[in-house]
Amino acid sequence: MKTVYVIHHSHTDIGYTDYQERIAFLQTDYIRTVLNIMRRPENAAFRWNCETLWCVERFLNACGEKERNAFFRLAAEGKIGLSANYLNFTDLVDDTVLSVKLRRLQRLFTDNGAPIKTAMTADINGVSMGVRDALIENGVEFLFMNVHTDHGMYPLWKNQTAFRWESRNGGSLLVWNGAHYHLGNFLGLKPENPIRSEKELYEAVETLHGQLSSYLDECEKNGCPSDFILMGVSGIWTDNAPPNAEILRVIEAYNSRYGHTDAELKMVSLQELYAAVAPKLKDVPVYRGDFTDWWANGVGSTPYSVKHYKDAVRRCHLCERLDRSLAVHFPGLYQKAQDNLLLYAEHTWGHSASVSDPFNTMVNDLDLRKSAYASQANEAATEMLYRIARADGDLLRYFSDNGTIRVLNTAKASGAQVVAFYTENRSEHFDVYGEDGVQIPSQTANHPRGKRIAFIDFFNAGEEKIYTYRAAREQSAENGSRTEPNGSAKYENKFFKLVYRPQAGVTSFIDKTTGYELLGEGEAPFFTPLYEVTPVTVDTRIRQREKLELNIRGTDARLYKGELENVIMEETGAVYDTLRLCFRLPGTTKADVHITFYHAIPRIDFKLQLAKTQSEDVESIFLPLTLNYPNRKLAARKGHTEAFLPGYQQLPGSCMEFTMSDDGIAFLKDNGSALICSYDTPLFYMGEMKNHTIRLCTQEPADNLRPVYAWIMNNMWETNFKLSLAGYAEFRYSLILSEAVEADEAMDLLHEQSFAPVVRIIKQGETAQKT
Repeated sequence: MKTVYVIHHSHTDIGYTDYQERIAFLQTDYIRTVLNIMRRPENAAFRWNCETLWCVERFLNACGEKERNAFFRLAAEGKIGLSANYLNFTDLVDDTVLSVKLRRLQRLFTDNGAPIKTAMTADINGVSMGVRDALIENGVEFLFMNVHTDHGMYPLWKNQTAFRWESRNGGSLLVWNGAHYHLGNFLGLKPENPIRSEKELYEAVETLHGQLSSYLDECEKNGCPSDFILMGVSGIWTDNAPPNAEILRVIEAYNSRYGHTDAELKMVSLQELYAAVAPKLKDVPVYRGDFTDWWANGVGSTPYSVKHYKDAVRRCHLCERLDRSLAVHFPGLYQKAQDNLLLYAEHTWGHSASVSDPFNTMVNDLDLRKSAYASQANEAATEMLYRIARADGDLLRYFSDNGTIRVLNTAKASGAQVVAFYTENRSEHFDVYGEDGVQIPSQTANHPRGKRIAFIDFFNAGEEKIYTYRAAREQSAENGSRTEPNGSAKYENKFFKLVYRPQAGVTSFIDKTTGYELLGEGEAPFFTPLYEVTPVTVDTRIRQREKLELNIRGTDARLYKGELENVIMEETGAVYDTLRLCFRLPGTTKADVHITFYHAIPRIDFKLQLAKTQSEDVESIFLPLTLNYPNRKLAARKGHTEAFLPGYQQLPGSCMEFTMSDDGIAFLKDNGSALICSYDTPLFYMGEMKNHTIRLCTQEPADNLRPVYAWIMNNMWETNFKLSLAGYAEFRYSLILSEAVEADEAMDLLHEQSFAPVVRIIKQGETAQKT
């Protein structure tokens, strides 16, 4: 080993250590401190790296012209390192929103002589393929990762090594697979106590020399392929730590004493680092595929606000489809929506004492603030939708018992679509007519404060159609359920057949288009909720969670399958039938699955209505989603460019016990696919549902065939996961049969299915009924 490159930075955690507002203030003030440090001649070799562009953006919004000019000058000179990592994200982040932000900031820095070609991450143990592509699309060439092996693991089976991460379209990032972001603190590069004398400086260097020598020996023994390593260090051994010029004093003293015989320490910016190491890393191995973030299961600790966030993402993208000039027409709202979407997708789920002290005021304040990011994004997107609707002729009134609607297919795909709209009216039934005056089969159902009217029609991509509706007498419909001689019951239409029996549960689920029985592998049949618990006491709630380490559940975990108690035919009609399966499930007071079968299209909408009880145990709620097609493949996607097969098309050594997917999953089969839209729960668990040693990806095709479950909620970590999962919510899904056979084609169609037709009420009758 010849060189140890030292990257001085502050790990950005939005809310883990203190109030989000204080962290924003601190990170802004740290850059001011850096400017003061760098003014002194004795600190000419001092370097600072801005781990996230969020910190830089906050600084630039708050600083004066003199500080702004000094910052850009030092960045252009390569003395302040720039990281295109806007924040340390989980896989929840939307890559298109991120790309818009990076494009603007890249333009700003390029105009000021400091184009950004580098990025660094810290703490998170994975990077979404969507983030990878957003970085590549915006000119980034090098990514320095600092993994954290508490509840995670670095890929490729070892760290302090490099690889090239390539996308399907040929772009790539040079990636350094680094160690913990506080490695320098751990080895003694920054002593925990301030150095006040030459004697203390001497002792600090000796401690560093001993520990660094042992670490470098270990790196060489593990086959580190380069004559250098990278080492992150913070001014204090904590997150959101300040800069500290003392690190430079230790480096200078170390090099004076040992630099001519041992490895030399070099304090560098990310720009300098990339220039130094890139020529030595031309022949690194090339990999493709997913790099699941081990922190991703944090989305399960806040299921209610994650649902709100996912809805905000869809609303924001719907706005973009309806108005291609959002940034011009609604600059403030558009910026508010995007900024809050990014803040919510940041990897910090709560205060570090979320489990140890759930009563604490700050703990609960931080949780509310985190949820507020999702809510503010949703609010801004919703307000844009209403303003767009009004400009598009929508009356924004829904009180009449008759009127005219204009329906726009916002999907970029043609096909039959479910059209649904709401009227606040007492009438029991409504008829719908096409523009030619021909009546269209429709169905009216109860909705909060009024009625929901639904019908199905075929739309070309982007097509608009006009319809009229008016109140009518309710028409009867035949019940689609009938009792079998053996005492079981079943429901079937021309696409699906479902057989069920109280106590026995769901016993058969058949795709009638192929004749395949879809039930098979896994701990429970499709539609059947699962509750898993590892019991703890108040005194052991932290220790038991710490013992899990990389595992999902404890050795004494108990898994409960929902017991089917009753089946109710809730709705029957000309468009669809709805069954309600009522389950008894520990950990809940209600666990009902509502299943809507459409008569005219091969689609099922289903939702789990859950009333989760309060507990301090280690808990999880799952919903089985395995469809047992022969020769099937499971596809998912993070980002808009590339689908992947979980468990198979991943970086070697990466997490494959769970993954996230933006829109849901798809089962690819010989002659088509089955798409499962997951509107509210982006996290999916795969594999056996019992305590076992965590499995890492070895790129075996068979690992793509493991049972898959929606991982709806969990509270498994001992620090910043929210302890309480209690609450009321419904978690929604759709199952759609498709002719798409390739992964990208299926995931494209799945994405389009998440955009329902937009209904504009453009005319109403004079008579309105108040409810």
